[in-house]
Amino acid sequence: MATTWTIAVKIGASADSAPIYEITVEAPDAPTALRRVAAMVTVEEAVAADLLVDGQEEVFSRAEVEAGLEEHQAQT
Repeated sequence: MATTWTIAVKIGASADSAPIYEITVEAPDAPTALRRVAAMVTVEEAVAADLLVDGQEEVFSRAEVEAGLEEHQAQT
């Protein structure tokens, strides 16, 4: 049975400090939840690295995304 886990990364031990990164995953246990979060972070880092190399980023309005109007056009 899967449980909802929220993994929060904080800097410092203060209870009132806000997490700098927080993600929620479904997993049967804590080690699996941590592995899933690590995999998700790895994918996000790879995407971010592509943006740094490419230097391009497309931005769409919420209305465009909700209406399915966003288009990706590569120009070489």
